[in-house]
Amino acid sequence: MKNSYMGLILATQPNKNIRALTKNRPIASIPFGGRYRIIDFPLTNLTKVGVKNVGIVIPHKNIRSLRDHIRSGQFWDLNRKDGGIFLLQPTIDNAVTKYNVENLKSNLEYLHKSKEKNVIIYSSNLVGNIDLNPIIESHEESGKDVTFVYKKLDSNDRLHLGTKTFTLNSENEYQSSGVLVNSEENAKSFLEITIIEKSLLMDILSGGVQNGYKGDVNKFIELNLGKLTSNFYEHTGYTGFVTSTESFYELSMNLLDRDTRLELLLSNGGISTKIQDTPPALFRKGSKVSNSLVANGCKIKGSIKNSIISRRVIIEEGASIENSVILQSCTIGKGVEIKNVIMDKNVTVGKYEQIIGPKDLPIVIEKKSVYED
Repeated sequence: MKNSYMGLILATQPNKNIRALTKNRPIASIPFGGRYRIIDFPLTNLTKVGVKNVGIVIPHKNIRSLRDHIRSGQFWDLNRKDGGIFLLQPTIDNAVTKYNVENLKSNLEYLHKSKEKNVIIYSSNLVGNIDLNPIIESHEESGKDVTFVYKKLDSNDRLHLGTKTFTLNSENEYQSSGVLVNSEENAKSFLEITIIEKSLLMDILSGGVQNGYKGDVNKFIELNLGKLTSNFYEHTGYTGFVTSTESFYELSMNLLDRDTRLELLLSNGGISTKIQDTPPALFRKGSKVSNSLVANGCKIKGSIKNSIISRRVIIEEGASIENSVILQSCTIGKGVEIKNVIMDKNVTVGKYEQIIGPKDLPIVIEKKSVYED
């Protein structure tokens, strides 16, 4: 049955609240957890249930890092003659319109030519190790036109703010929807995973385009709910959306909790990513590491506490890293103090520099920056 499903990943999320990390890349290709990219989660979740045809709706610019990471899809077994991975870029370079419906307008032929009967629509900025098998089974058993996946939140949740919420009746049927502005106990947050028949999706998109509508694919489907029968599936595992600097930092730091890390990165066969042949991390005499993740290829002489260190980072003697996320190929000089910081790739910090950000709003250091006297 899984062969009749294709994947459609939406990678055109707005980035106004995370600009420093998306200056040269979409949210989908932001590094995460020391060795992954955000888009690894939807790609892995889709291919683990046998999806062999995946289209990625991408923005019109700043996609080099995404192309470089995905390549031919070989890391997710998508480099194949039957199916494969397809980047769906708009044919018109429009600096204002980045809506994924506009992108699909230029690529409806891809949907038309795809052999699969059903489409799993998936937002690229959702972090979660989600088994799609029971969701697909629920959709098929329900016999409904469309299935939406949601998660019940607790009152302290900040990783789903701004998402669509559903109100359902006692029969689990749709009543109304809204936007989650503040954390609410038992609020049903839409995880932006939708299953729908391909022909029905194409009819909805075509109708919307003909009427000049602009917006999100899921919004188009919601606008047609009065004409559709709907099934709602509750996912109970760990999830979160990368929508801002704060949410990226919180999701990253949550990986330091062992149970969260095991569920998110290692359960259900783990998360697949681009392979890089780097040696194990090297910890020199005198280095100190506590409650941190340190990726391959690092050379550590200083101290690390409550932090995530990505591949090929060099931390010199006497340097101190705390409550920070350091992305790939950074060099931290001797005696440097870094605290509450998100450091993008290829940053160099000279000797004895001090960079300390607020506890609840970390400083973001842009890619290829140089800090030294």
